[in-house]
Amino acid sequence: MFLRHILLVVMTLALGACGVEAEFGDHDTYQVWRALQAAAEHPDYNHQDYTKRWTVMENIVHVDDVDRRIDIERRLERVLHRPRTNPLHQNETWHFQITLLPGPGNLVHFDNMGPAVPTHLQFEAERYFAEVRRFLAGFPPPQEIRDRMRSDPDSDSEEGS
Repeated sequence: MFLRHILLVVMTLALGACGVEAEFGDHDTYQVWRALQAAAEHPDYNHQDYTKRWTVMENIVHVDDVDRRIDIERRLERVLHRPRTNPLHQNETWHFQITLLPGPGNLVHFDNMGPAVPTHLQFEAERYFAEVRRFLAGFPPPQEIRDRMRSDPDSDSEEGS
């Protein structure tokens, strides 16, 4: 019985390493590649559902233009306040690999490089692909990114002139 539980846990975690794919065939390959990079470098975890909001503590992105691969190491934190419960402090560490596969259709493969619960991986992949679609559609960036764009050092030097 104990061996079954161990096997079940190991298989579940191993399945977390399975990937999720999305196709962006209606866009130019270069646009898709740039949107994949933008979504990796500027993650948005301000979800409408407060149970899905996180704070990005660390976001390390390595881009390989030759192989069209993006490696992301990300550390997230949050304090979850649910009604009638004590606050719950949570930390999450992810290591993703996103690959724009060669060939027609702009097929993108999203892989988790560490153990994970498959539903968590699925949710994170769908969140990432939604950001990519938002960038491709030309929607404005999240408020946090707009604030960073406003505090551009070049604009400060122009004001002093």
